[in-house]
Amino acid sequence: MIAQIRSFKHAVQDAVAERRVPSPHGTGLFCDSIPDVWDENYLRIDEPVSAELHASEADSLMEPFWHRRVTFDGPPDGFPIAFADLGWAHSTHLVMPHVDPPDRLAATAGVQEVTLADIAPAHRRVTLSESYGTPALSDQLLEAKRRLGDVLRTRYFAVFDGDLAVSFCQLFDDGRTAQIEDVNTLTGYRGRGLARSVVQRALEEARADCDVVFLEALADDWPRELYRKLGFRVVDESQYFTRTIHPLARLRLLTPRLELRLATVAELRELAGVAKAGIHDPGFMPFELAWTDTLTDESFLEWHETAIRDWRPYDWRLELVAFLDGRPIGCQDLSAKQFGSTRRAKTGSWLGSSWQGIGLGTEMRTAVLTLLFEGLHAREAESGAVVGNESSLGVSRKLGYAETGMSTVSPRGTPVPHHNLLLAADRFRPGVDVRIEGLEGLEPLFGVDWVSAGG
Repeated sequence: MIAQIRSFKHAVQDAVAERRVPSPHGTGLFCDSIPDVWDENYLRIDEPVSAELHASEADSLMEPFWHRRVTFDGPPDGFPIAFADLGWAHSTHLVMPHVDPPDRLAATAGVQEVTLADIAPAHRRVTLSESYGTPALSDQLLEAKRRLGDVLRTRYFAVFDGDLAVSFCQLFDDGRTAQIEDVNTLTGYRGRGLARSVVQRALEEARADCDVVFLEALADDWPRELYRKLGFRVVDESQYFTRTIHPLARLRLLTPRLELRLATVAELRELAGVAKAGIHDPGFMPFELAWTDTLTDESFLEWHETAIRDWRPYDWRLELVAFLDGRPIGCQDLSAKQFGSTRRAKTGSWLGSSWQGIGLGTEMRTAVLTLLFEGLHAREAESGAVVGNESSLGVSRKLGYAETGMSTVSPRGTPVPHHNLLLAADRFRPGVDVRIEGLEGLEPLFGVDWVSAGG
C-alpha cells in the first residue's frame, strides 16, 4: 500500500509540474506560472543524504523563487535539527489511507458534488483569512487546482449555506488510487460535523472506483484526530523543509512606470548584468564606494543578500530593485541607523545607462521618499553626490533637497569633493503619484514605534 500511494503521489506531482529538472539526489518540480504556491515549486529528494547538500541543491534550482522547499518520503531521522540549523522550518505530513470502519456514519444528504467555480469564493475566503493570504496567492492556489484538474479526474464536494460553500473538500484519482485533499470549513461553521460529512461523501465516491483511498494530515494539527475517527490510519510520512520568504519581500512601491521591490536571486543576476553593461563613464566614478570597478556576480549577490541577512531594526539597509515592464533596470536603496529615534534615513541609487535621462531616476527616488515620509513618518532624508554627478544633483533639486555643506570622499583612493544634501519632510515635492503596498505589519522591522510616532 505504501508503495502504491508513493507511486501515485509522484505521478501526480510529475504530471502537474510545468518544469521538471533532474538533480543529483532527486527532481526539481516547478510551476513557474504560480511561483507563490510552495506545494508546486520544490525539490523532491529520492534518497536523503544531508540537509546542507539538499539546501544547496534547492538554492541552485530555485533561484527564480522567493522560497526554498525540500521534500522526501519516510521518517524525518535527524533532518529537522540539521535543517533548523540552516534556518529552515520543518513539518511532517501523515499519510493516512482508509483501512477501518468509521466510529459512526455522518449524514451526507446535504453534501453536493460541485465544480471548482462553486467553491472558489469560499476557498478565497479561507486563503485571505491566513496571515500570509493575499489576493494574488488566492488566484495562484485556485490555478493550481485547475492545473490538477487538467491532468487527473478531480471532483469537489461541499455543504452550502445559501450560495456559499461553507465546508468542502477535493478528490482526485487515477482509477485505482484516490486522494482526498484540501478539507476546509469556514470559521463560524466549525464544530457542526460538516467536515466529517464532506470527507465521508468523498470517501464513498472514491471507494466506488479505487482500492486505495488516502489523505494527508499535518502531524501537529487537530484534523488528524477526525480522520482517525473516520477510519484513516497512519502508514507513512512525508517531510517538508521550507525556507520562507522574508516579510520585506511583500513590500511594493508603484509609480506610473516602475515597480520597486526586493528581487529574487535570478532577478539579481539579471540586474548584475545591467550594471556590467554600464552605469557611468569608466573615467568618472560617481559613487562614494567604487563598487563598479570590482563588480562580479558573487559580490553583487552578496551585497543584496547581506542587506536582508544582517537587517536589524536599529541598523538596516533596504535595497529595492526598480523594474520596468517586469525587467530590472536599477536599484534604489534606503538605509538608517537608530531610525526609531532619529527619524532620518539616507538614500542612494543607480540606473543602467540605457534607461538614464528619461526621468526614471526621479521616479525611483520619489517612490522611496514617499515610503520614508508617508509610510514611515520620517523627518529628514540624507543624500549626496560627488562634484560632477549632475544627474543625481538634478534629481535632488527637483525633489526639494537643500545643500548642507561639502565633504571629501575617496572612492578610488584620490580625494574628491562631495555635496551633502538634506531633505526635510515638509519640503518634499513628489513629482509623480506613488502607491505603497505591503507595508502593513512591517513597521517594527524599521524600528518604528507607533506610539512615539503618533501613528
